[in-house]
Amino acid sequence: MNHDIYLYGMVTYTTALLLRGAYPQADGYSEIREKHCFPGGETGTASVILTALGCKVKMDGNHMGVYTDDVTRQFYENIGVDVSRLHCDPAYPGIDEVIVIDKDTRTTFGPYASYFEDYYQRKIIRWNTPREEDIKGVKAAGIDPFFGEESVLAARYCQQHNVPFVTIDERFDHPVCEAASVIVVSSNWIRDHMPEFDSEEGKLRLHRTYTEHTGALVVFTGGGGTTIYGRKGEIKTTEAYKADVVSTLGAGDTFKAGCVYGLAQGWGDGEIIRFSMACAAAACTKFPLPHHPPSLEEVERLMGTR
Repeated sequence: MNHDIYLYGMVTYTTALLLRGAYPQADGYSEIREKHCFPGGETGTASVILTALGCKVKMDGNHMGVYTDDVTRQFYENIGVDVSRLHCDPAYPGIDEVIVIDKDTRTTFGPYASYFEDYYQRKIIRWNTPREEDIKGVKAAGIDPFFGEESVLAARYCQQHNVPFVTIDERFDHPVCEAASVIVVSSNWIRDHMPEFDSEEGKLRLHRTYTEHTGALVVFTGGGGTTIYGRKGEIKTTEAYKADVVSTLGAGDTFKAGCVYGLAQGWGDGEIIRFSMACAAAACTKFPLPHHPPSLEEVERLMGTR
């Protein structure tokens, strides 16, 4: 085995438009400051961050398509990520998204509804089955919960081989969450999927529900505000690091990568949270993030500011 981190989940191809001003109203206009194209997604971005931190990463997940395979594969091979498991479906164009970003917001245009409708309504599976041999022996893993029984299988392999893993943005009673070592839930996900808990008091109640169902470290990220974290019987809060924000695109994926890194190092909860928050803050100073990921030295320097 030539990798110490395993990631299973979403890998996309992104066209990112960074605006000069605020996001426009309908029928309005905004000047494009920068335009970049690069691979992304929750797992794709996390693999870039972990590689920049010095890890050896093997990545698996959704099928590539005829328009995304070559550019995605070449990008990751150039930075040393093992993408030998990625599969190209010659009858599928691939997951291609457009993201429009201003300083405070990002708006995504993508094919995700139809992608998952193909699975739930037509039983078309456009992702790989994880391999046990890729997981056995690694230091830590990141498992996206989006890919049905295949995500559950990856989580079970981690359990069988005592591999700690991070998962993201899913209900507390999902099998992947129940098996995870760290669960990271974004404020955006809570707002969109559990709006009845989208308040300070509601998030505290929801956090208790998560920790009642799992022994994991549960983290509710707050963007540039308050992060809630803890295990059963404990709730702690901490504030974001100060950073000169250029773009928030990829900050959540970077936080996830920081948690995977912390698990691989054998750190305790507090150190994992501090490091992951510093990673996310450093990521916000970069654009495009996959081309300029923060180094370990940058993250440690930011941690030293408080």
